[in-house]
Amino acid sequence: MGNDWRTRIRQEIDEACLLWDETSRAKLSTDYHHFSPVLVKELQGKMAECIVSPRNEKELETILAFAAEEKVPVTVRGNGTGNYGQCVPLTGGIVVHFARMNRIAEIGDGYMIAEPGARMGRMEQAARAKGQEMLAMPSTYQSATIGGFLNGGFGGIGSIRWGTIWDGMVQSMKLKTIESPPATLYTTGNDMLPYLHTYGTVGILAEVRVKLAPRVEWMQLAATFARWQDAVRFAQDVAADDAVGKRLVSAHEWPIPRYFQPLRLPEGRSAVLLEIDERHEAAVRSKCAEWNGSIELTVPAEKYHKGTGVSDFSWNHTTLWARKADPDMTYLQTTYSWDKLFEQMAALKAEFPEYINHLEFNRSAGQLRIAGLPLMRFESADRLNRIIDRCRELGVAVSNPHTWDLEDGGRSYEHHKLWELKRRNDPHLLLNPMKLRPAAGQAR
Repeated sequence: MGNDWRTRIRQEIDEACLLWDETSRAKLSTDYHHFSPVLVKELQGKMAECIVSPRNEKELETILAFAAEEKVPVTVRGNGTGNYGQCVPLTGGIVVHFARMNRIAEIGDGYMIAEPGARMGRMEQAARAKGQEMLAMPSTYQSATIGGFLNGGFGGIGSIRWGTIWDGMVQSMKLKTIESPPATLYTTGNDMLPYLHTYGTVGILAEVRVKLAPRVEWMQLAATFARWQDAVRFAQDVAADDAVGKRLVSAHEWPIPRYFQPLRLPEGRSAVLLEIDERHEAAVRSKCAEWNGSIELTVPAEKYHKGTGVSDFSWNHTTLWARKADPDMTYLQTTYSWDKLFEQMAALKAEFPEYINHLEFNRSAGQLRIAGLPLMRFESADRLNRIIDRCRELGVAVSNPHTWDLEDGGRSYEHHKLWELKRRNDPHLLLNPMKLRPAAGQAR
């Protein structure tokens, strides 16, 4: 890679697609990895040399062919709402910003076809206008893109009902290789799975067809409890009851609800935030009373997606609110055992008093799961690692959010399969370099 590629790119790519100023390059070379003090230190100063924003598939192919010919690293970017530095270019080069490739190409019965830069809030709005809705979305759905979500997310709102991105949400993908000229790949079924949550390291998404579900009229509730254990039991009760339609079950140990200033929840009480089918309100209120809870907030279905909603305080939005109040707050990503949940939480709290519980209920491969996004005030990387080690000793799985390495992050596909795809689709190893680390003893 010679410096003269920056001169030649102007001859190959429309100048209207290029950004060179430092302000733009800095802004579009980062994401929300500032949630992690560890990543802030490790990724400081990492910046693209050029931002390229293709407007259509043909321009995308031109960019990829140019990069392959010039051996320039390429990092893809949606809207930068991820948390792991996945769109931070570790070796400079080009960031491909998909903001302009945002077309919703088609909405049919049970499906939508969109370009990677389409924002999920707009996709959800378009689907609901047709009597349908998205299966799963991050809490950042209003600004997050479908390409960014499929490359760096996994579940979120709706995953309690439909599962993760690996559970049938994606019906087909059109991908590009980074060659001259780029090849076009069409994947469906199990062949798609290795391309999900891979940070754009094994191929470039050009278009996706996602499954849609029938529209449900979702009402929102916030319930509070004097005892954290009662809050969790209530959340488990709602999550496990198949007769209750739900899109969100999000539980927060006190003092986390204190950070949710717009909700004005009572002091000293843990909270459970819910999106439920309005037809099942009575059943949920009854369960709340059984577990000694109080419904503090009710938002009727006609106000869904209008103004602030309870999902704005769920998943990693919880971390965002906590950090607004206390910038030293950080978090982990865990998965608890359903049957050992209370034992695991108690053991962690006893050893690490700063560990504040935040639970998100979801499904994976049809099974109910309890994801944790516990908050804690950052002391040191060493203490974070001690907490992670103790979690694993207790049988609590950890997807480490304090690393930009795909495998260490804990949600990638089989490592050997990813490298098989990378060598085929990225023969010069230009896609998001260093994010997909070779296994021990494995050559690049």
